[in-house]
Amino acid sequence: MTVTRVHDVRFTRFDGELEGQRQAVWSLARWSALRSMGARRSWKVKLVPIALTLVAFGPAIVVLGLRALFSAQIPINIATALPYKNYDGLIGLTILLFAAVITPELLCPDRRDRVLTLYFATALTRTQYVVGKILAAILPLLCVTLFPVWFLYAGNVLFADHPLGYVQDHKFDLLRITAAGIAIAVFYGLAGLAIASLTGRRAFAIGGYLAFMTVPVIVGGSLADGLGRPGLLVMATAAIPIHVAESLYPGFEGDGPSAAAWAVAYLVVVVGCLAVLIRRYRAVEV
Repeated sequence: MTVTRVHDVRFTRFDGELEGQRQAVWSLARWSALRSMGARRSWKVKLVPIALTLVAFGPAIVVLGLRALFSAQIPINIATALPYKNYDGLIGLTILLFAAVITPELLCPDRRDRVLTLYFATALTRTQYVVGKILAAILPLLCVTLFPVWFLYAGNVLFADHPLGYVQDHKFDLLRITAAGIAIAVFYGLAGLAIASLTGRRAFAIGGYLAFMTVPVIVGGSLADGLGRPGLLVMATAAIPIHVAESLYPGFEGDGPSAAAWAVAYLVVVVGCLAVLIRRYRAVEV
């Protein structure tokens, strides 16, 4: 029989400054976001998020590069070749895959390793844990939903004949770009977290998320074509935040659902995902 003895126990007084619960939530969000991007992990884990981020910047880099090198030789107006409102739709698949990669990493390891009780044994409440994880999902997603369009805007300002005049003529575009990027990040982030909260297995979370985003697109498109009712396209889950973002710009129109219909669908999904997260982390045993 092995006998274990404790020979010495020492305690150290904490002399630092207590920063409050807000800092605790922010610390959880920051380190969770960094871990989802591969911080302090092998290069193989970092590879996919970095590659998808570079792909998201690709259209802006190409357009600005052509404008810098061949603007005199190319007969099209490169300045308007890639409108801001179409950018997120162009990289929509990249955004979807990025969210599928990072959101399971925010919740599944905690459930799989049964460390949630350690979090809740501290001053961090369940609500604060959920808020921290939501922030941790949104912040990395902004790297593919917001920063590439900001980069395109900054490049257009730089290459404009009159940069100040360009800013004055497009003074509301920066606000639309920001609002659109945040709206898309919130939608995909909440959807990924809601599905990841249902399982401790990362593979199941990724599969469920991709099914949630792609199956309604196929079903909605088939019903819309078969029944001749374009309004059913609002069922396309993956397209909801993209169309909401496009509706922020002037000239949003089409034969499909209206901007109001897309906005209602957006709110339904977001509220539903929040309800799932709250329900999953309300129980005592998690």
